[in-house]
Amino acid sequence: MNQSPTDPAVAEPIPEPEIQRGKRFSIIWLIPLIAVLVGVWLAVKAVRETGPTITIVFKSAEGLMPGKTEIKFKDVTVGKVQNIQLSEDLSQVLVTAAMSRDVAAHLTRDTLFWIVRARVAVGEVSGLSTLFSGAYIGMTPGTDGKVVHRFEGKEKPPAISRNTPGRQFNLSSEKLGSLAIGSPVYYRQVKVGRVTNVDMAEDGTGVLLGIFVKAPYHNQVKRSSRFYNASGLDVNISADGVRVDTPSLASLLVGGISFFTIKDIKTAQPMAEDHEFILYDNLDAANAAYYSYREYYLLYFKETVRGLSAGAPVDFHGIKIGEVISIRLLFDQDKLTFRIPVLIAIEPDRIDFSGELAIPEYKVIEKLVEKGLRAQQRTGNLLTGQCYVSMSIHPDAEPRKIRTDDAYPVLPTIPNTVGEITATAKRLLARFNSLPLEETLEDIREAARQVNAMTGSKTLESAIDNIDKSFAEFKKVTSDLNDGTLPKVNGMLDQARQSLARGEEALATANTVLGEGAPIVYNLNRLLLELQEAARAVEVLADYLERHPDAIIFGKGDQK
Repeated sequence: MNQSPTDPAVAEPIPEPEIQRGKRFSIIWLIPLIAVLVGVWLAVKAVRETGPTITIVFKSAEGLMPGKTEIKFKDVTVGKVQNIQLSEDLSQVLVTAAMSRDVAAHLTRDTLFWIVRARVAVGEVSGLSTLFSGAYIGMTPGTDGKVVHRFEGKEKPPAISRNTPGRQFNLSSEKLGSLAIGSPVYYRQVKVGRVTNVDMAEDGTGVLLGIFVKAPYHNQVKRSSRFYNASGLDVNISADGVRVDTPSLASLLVGGISFFTIKDIKTAQPMAEDHEFILYDNLDAANAAYYSYREYYLLYFKETVRGLSAGAPVDFHGIKIGEVISIRLLFDQDKLTFRIPVLIAIEPDRIDFSGELAIPEYKVIEKLVEKGLRAQQRTGNLLTGQCYVSMSIHPDAEPRKIRTDDAYPVLPTIPNTVGEITATAKRLLARFNSLPLEETLEDIREAARQVNAMTGSKTLESAIDNIDKSFAEFKKVTSDLNDGTLPKVNGMLDQARQSLARGEEALATANTVLGEGAPIVYNLNRLLLELQEAARAVEVLADYLERHPDAIIFGKGDQK
């Protein structure tokens, strides 16, 4: 059906749309602009806060996850693990981590990293929080040195925090026993420190341990301190009963170290950092070893050292001041010669010092060497042949000084007593061989033949008879002089002259019979000469009395 022309819906015209132009800037554009600014700010902040990227080497990556595992210092996150991969030889794990700028300046050579996990040990439980949050990497910032970006991570946390007050010491022992890093250190059964390091000695003859003693107990460690292994039970059965000694249950199960300090009359100062002590096997061994501080010296001997062994005493005037540590044989390939270096240990605490002159202990031996201190090997037991080293002062020794160009200071030595005796015997034998023994024996034989001939000579018997007569007449003259009468003086003088004549005749006869070469003949000649001198003295007396006869009564006065 068609609509009529009067229909209003058909009659009204359709209006045309009106187009209006909006504003050139809309507020909706602020949203992406703000987003861009926030993104730039976050990027700048991330760049400013992001520190260096480092690599930490571990043996295992157990519990570590890229993008999740954090690096913490004092429970504050200072980095995050970004990547974990194996090394080229598949023996290690390389952990790449992004560090905060706050610790960038502390990433030095002494910076420590370790993996913190839940650990349960005797007397200690740590890392329980990691059971829920997972393992993380602990960190101890470095204190000094050049910034580096590669580190060796530890599997266990350090036994002592770096900022803990106290002092580090070293111990040497023949064996480790049940000790390990983290083993406790006790003083009077109070835990005062821990074992911080365990290592083998360079020559493989023992082990070296590092311990840390906390303050203020480190002041109790002095030169007279003794350290001993307190692991297990120390059981002593005696007449007093059974004594069981152990510092704690922890030391019984995992080992421990105890120490005590011997009271001394000398004022002992606390020991310096890293001083080395001996670790004894037990308490009894520590008590038996009164001296632990030692100074090591080398001795070089050219003669044999048979009978000298490690542990032999080193004494000074019969008092033990140390012991022999080792004996070796050294061959010089250039000179094709052998030397025997003997290492000794001297314990200065065995010597008490007095006097006002304060000489440092390390200078005492040097002064004594200048005065003549020498080392000598001597035999201590003639039955077993065991030897020892004797230190003594030899003022007449050649001037020497301590050599310091070797591994240890070298003390001068002198040959042993056997060597001196051998050298003296060789000199005496050389002199004896240089004597004209054959000529001397021949002279003795000739003298013996002459004496043998004289004993049967009638001439010698006649000479002896004349001597006897001369002595008889001489006694008669002296008896006449004792009488002291002047009329007998002239007769006495005649008798004296006759006695002198007969004495001279006897001497002449003896000289003719006896030779001058033999010793016995020489002694006889001396006797006859003395008799001749006596006869001459009598002649002088007779001559004087002849000129001064009153001298018999008044004596010899001042003669004008």
